[in-house]
Amino acid sequence: MVERKVKVAIPCGMHIRPAGIISHTANGFKADSRIIFGYHVINTASILNLVASGIQCGDIVSVECDGPDEQTALDGIATVLQDSTLKQ
Repeated sequence: MVERKVKVAIPCGMHIRPAGIISHTANGFKADSRIIFGYHVINTASILNLVASGIQCGDIVSVECDGPDEQTALDGIATVLQDSTLKQ
């Protein structure tokens, strides 16, 4: 398992568009991935759970991936969370 703390740079926070991109990115790998935010463990495959998480720009989250391509999955998800160009 690999883990990384990431500062979210999505300007409008977690809304449907970045949630969809994260979910699509995570589903492209064989690794299981999740985002830890506070006491919440969010399955990255669930767009609804991502949107409901309340993650805002500037929040620090932990991304965990476990599986055959875990490092690549972690890098992909972290890249989306740090993308300051995502708009509504």
